Amino acid sequence: MKRKYTKPPYTTVYEPSEEELDSLKGTLFSTVVFVGGTIILFILLLLMFYMMRF
Repeated sequence: MKRKYTKPPYTTVYEPSEEELDSLKGTLFSTVVFVGGTIILFILLLLMFYMMRF
């Protein structure tokens, strides 16, 4: 027996304010910089240890 798709009862779309958009952009930038930087530093550290073996 197939279930029918029913639309949700609400029709309003939430638009974030300019202040929230700036906050989200700052959060995205911080995440990319810190997570990406940590990954790159970890890879460089492993590469340095690998090169010191020889």
